[in-house]
Amino acid sequence: MTAKTEPPLPLVPPTLAKWRRVREEPMSSYRVFDVSRVTLQDGAGRDRGDAFIMRCRDWCNVLAITPNDEVVLIWQYRFGSDAMSLEIPGGVIDAGETPEHAALRELREETGYEAERVEPLVVVEPNPAMQDNRFHAFVARGARPTAVTKFDAMEELETVLLPLSRLEALLDGGQVTHSLVHVTLETYLRKHGRPR
Repeated sequence: MTAKTEPPLPLVPPTLAKWRRVREEPMSSYRVFDVSRVTLQDGAGRDRGDAFIMRCRDWCNVLAITPNDEVVLIWQYRFGSDAMSLEIPGGVIDAGETPEHAALRELREETGYEAERVEPLVVVEPNPAMQDNRFHAFVARGARPTAVTKFDAMEELETVLLPLSRLEALLDGGQVTHSLVHVTLETYLRKHGRPR
Protein backbone atom coordinates (compact mmCIF):
# COMPACT_ATOMS: atom_id res chain seq x y z
CA MET A 1 0.00 0.00 0.00
CA THR A 2 1.45 3.38 -0.99
CA ALA A 3 0.96 6.42 1.21
CA LYS A 4 -1.12 9.21 -0.30
CA THR A 5 -0.30 12.86 0.21
CA GLU A 6 -3.43 14.86 0.89
CA PRO A 7 -3.81 18.62 1.27
CA PRO A 8 -4.01 19.93 4.83
CA LEU A 9 -7.46 20.06 6.38
CA PRO A 10 -9.11 23.50 6.10
CA LEU A 11 -9.07 24.41 9.80
CA VAL A 12 -10.18 27.79 11.09
CA PRO A 13 -7.02 29.79 11.94
CA PRO A 14 -6.56 30.91 15.54
CA THR A 15 -7.83 34.33 16.61
CA LEU A 16 -5.17 34.40 19.34
CA ALA A 17 -1.94 36.24 18.54
CA LYS A 18 1.45 34.67 19.10
CA TRP A 19 3.08 35.68 22.39
CA ARG A 20 6.30 37.69 22.33
CA ARG A 21 9.55 36.86 24.09
CA VAL A 22 10.59 40.10 25.78
CA ARG A 23 13.81 38.74 27.26
CA GLU A 24 15.73 35.48 27.33
CA GLU A 25 18.34 34.53 29.92
CA PRO A 26 20.46 31.36 29.73
CA MET A 27 20.16 29.51 33.05
CA SER A 28 22.18 26.30 32.74
CA SER A 29 23.82 24.02 30.22
CA TYR A 30 23.93 20.23 30.25
CA ARG A 31 25.33 17.59 27.95
CA VAL A 32 22.22 17.24 25.78
CA PHE A 33 20.21 20.41 26.45
CA ASP A 34 20.36 23.98 27.75
CA VAL A 35 17.76 25.73 29.90
CA SER A 36 16.71 29.35 29.33
CA ARG A 37 14.27 31.61 31.19
CA VAL A 38 12.07 33.69 28.88
CA THR A 39 9.92 36.64 29.91
CA LEU A 40 6.68 36.71 27.93
CA GLN A 41 3.97 39.13 26.82
CA ASP A 42 0.73 37.94 25.27
CA GLY A 43 -0.58 39.15 21.90
CA ALA A 44 -2.24 42.17 23.54
CA GLY A 45 1.05 43.25 25.15
CA ARG A 46 0.20 42.13 28.71
CA ASP A 47 3.04 40.75 30.82
CA ARG A 48 2.57 37.02 31.44
CA GLY A 49 5.66 36.23 33.52
CA ASP A 50 8.52 33.82 33.00
CA ALA A 51 8.69 30.38 31.43
CA PHE A 52 11.57 27.93 31.20
CA ILE A 53 12.56 26.41 27.87
CA MET A 54 14.77 23.41 27.19
CA ARG A 55 16.97 24.13 24.18
CA CYS A 56 17.57 20.73 22.59
CA ARG A 57 19.10 19.61 19.33
CA ASP A 58 16.75 17.87 16.92
CA TRP A 59 16.33 14.11 17.28
CA CYS A 60 15.62 11.25 14.88
CA ASN A 61 14.77 7.58 14.86
CA VAL A 62 14.47 4.94 12.17
CA LEU A 63 12.14 2.01 11.63
CA ALA A 64 14.54 -0.41 9.92
CA ILE A 65 13.02 -3.34 8.04
CA THR A 66 15.16 -6.28 6.89
CA PRO A 67 14.78 -8.08 3.53
CA ASN A 68 12.95 -10.81 5.52
CA ASP A 69 10.34 -8.27 6.72
CA GLU A 70 11.65 -8.07 10.26
CA VAL A 71 11.80 -4.88 12.32
CA VAL A 72 15.13 -4.05 13.97
CA LEU A 73 14.42 -3.24 17.64
CA ILE A 74 16.70 -2.43 20.54
CA TRP A 75 16.51 -2.91 24.28
CA GLN A 76 18.05 0.00 26.17
CA TYR A 77 18.21 1.09 29.81
CA ARG A 78 16.66 4.56 30.25
CA PHE A 79 17.80 6.52 33.29
CA GLY A 80 14.75 8.84 33.27
CA SER A 81 12.28 5.99 33.79
CA ASP A 82 14.86 3.70 35.49
CA ALA A 83 13.65 0.87 33.29
CA MET A 84 14.50 -1.19 30.23
CA SER A 85 12.87 0.27 27.11
CA LEU A 86 12.05 -1.48 23.84
CA GLU A 87 12.75 1.00 21.05
CA ILE A 88 13.99 1.50 17.52
CA PRO A 89 17.41 3.04 16.78
CA GLY A 90 17.67 6.81 17.08
CA GLY A 91 19.33 9.75 18.74
CA VAL A 92 20.54 13.33 18.46
CA ILE A 93 21.16 14.91 15.07
CA ASP A 94 24.70 16.30 15.16
CA ALA A 95 25.47 19.90 14.19
CA GLY A 96 25.70 20.20 10.39
CA GLU A 97 24.19 16.73 9.88
CA THR A 98 20.98 16.11 7.92
CA PRO A 99 18.22 14.17 9.68
CA GLU A 100 18.49 11.45 7.00
CA HIS A 101 22.23 11.00 7.57
CA ALA A 102 21.72 10.96 11.34
CA ALA A 103 19.09 8.22 11.04
CA LEU A 104 21.40 6.01 8.96
CA ARG A 105 24.32 6.72 11.33
CA GLU A 106 22.26 5.88 14.44
CA LEU A 107 21.03 2.65 12.83
CA ARG A 108 24.62 1.61 12.08
CA GLU A 109 26.08 2.68 15.44
CA GLU A 110 23.35 1.19 17.63
CA THR A 111 22.64 -2.08 15.79
CA GLY A 112 25.31 -2.75 13.16
CA TYR A 113 22.56 -2.73 10.52
CA GLU A 114 22.89 -0.55 7.44
CA ALA A 115 20.52 0.56 4.70
CA GLU A 116 21.18 2.52 1.52
CA ARG A 117 18.60 5.20 2.20
CA VAL A 118 15.72 6.24 4.42
CA GLU A 119 12.23 7.51 3.60
CA PRO A 120 10.74 10.34 5.68
CA LEU A 121 7.81 9.19 7.80
CA VAL A 122 6.79 12.02 10.16
CA VAL A 123 8.16 15.17 11.82
CA VAL A 124 6.76 16.22 15.21
CA GLU A 125 7.62 18.49 18.13
CA PRO A 126 8.39 16.24 21.14
CA ASN A 127 7.02 18.64 23.78
CA PRO A 128 6.38 22.21 22.55
CA ALA A 129 5.28 23.25 26.05
CA MET A 130 8.92 23.43 27.10
CA GLN A 131 11.21 22.19 24.31
CA ASP A 132 12.22 23.91 21.09
CA ASN A 133 13.35 20.91 19.03
CA ARG A 134 11.85 18.71 16.33
CA PHE A 135 11.83 14.96 15.94
CA HIS A 136 12.26 13.26 12.54
CA ALA A 137 11.18 9.66 11.96
CA PHE A 138 12.22 7.54 8.98
CA VAL A 139 11.76 4.11 7.43
CA ALA A 140 14.79 2.18 6.13
CA ARG A 141 14.07 -0.83 3.94
CA GLY A 142 16.47 -3.67 3.16
CA ALA A 143 18.46 -3.19 6.38
CA ARG A 144 21.28 -5.73 6.76
CA PRO A 145 23.79 -6.42 9.55
CA THR A 146 27.06 -5.29 7.96
CA ALA A 147 28.79 -3.01 10.48
CA VAL A 148 30.19 -3.06 14.01
CA THR A 149 28.17 -1.30 16.72
CA LYS A 150 29.61 1.87 18.23
CA PHE A 151 27.81 2.80 21.45
CA ASP A 152 28.09 6.15 23.23
CA ALA A 153 29.61 6.13 26.72
CA MET A 154 26.11 6.19 28.29
CA GLU A 155 24.64 3.45 26.05
CA GLU A 156 24.30 -0.30 26.31
CA LEU A 157 22.01 -1.80 23.68
CA GLU A 158 20.75 -5.21 22.66
CA THR A 159 19.30 -5.79 19.17
CA VAL A 160 16.23 -7.98 18.63
CA LEU A 161 14.23 -8.72 15.49
CA LEU A 162 10.45 -8.81 15.28
CA PRO A 163 8.37 -9.96 12.30
CA LEU A 164 6.79 -6.87 10.73
CA SER A 165 3.45 -8.69 10.83
CA ARG A 166 3.65 -8.59 14.67
CA LEU A 167 4.13 -4.82 14.93
CA GLU A 168 0.50 -4.06 15.72
CA ALA A 169 0.40 -6.77 18.42
CA LEU A 170 3.60 -5.35 19.92
CA LEU A 171 1.99 -1.92 20.27
CA ASP A 172 -1.30 -3.30 21.55
CA GLY A 173 0.60 -5.37 24.12
CA GLY A 174 2.01 -2.24 25.76
CA GLN A 175 5.64 -3.29 25.39
CA VAL A 176 6.63 -0.03 23.67
CA THR A 177 6.41 2.83 26.18
CA HIS A 178 8.65 5.45 24.53
CA SER A 179 6.21 7.98 23.04
CA LEU A 180 8.37 8.91 20.02
CA VAL A 181 8.88 5.26 19.12
CA HIS A 182 5.12 4.77 19.46
CA VAL A 183 4.48 7.75 17.14
CA THR A 184 6.84 6.29 14.54
CA LEU A 185 5.34 2.79 14.61
CA GLU A 186 1.72 4.01 14.66
CA THR A 187 2.41 6.41 11.79
CA TYR A 188 3.99 3.62 9.77
CA LEU A 189 0.96 1.38 10.29
CA ARG A 190 -1.44 4.21 9.40
CA LYS A 191 0.43 5.20 6.23
CA HIS A 192 1.48 1.77 4.98
CA GLY A 193 -1.32 -0.45 6.22
CA ARG A 194 -1.25 -3.54 8.35
CA PRO A 195 1.56 -5.92 7.28
CA ARG A 196 0.56 -9.48 6.46
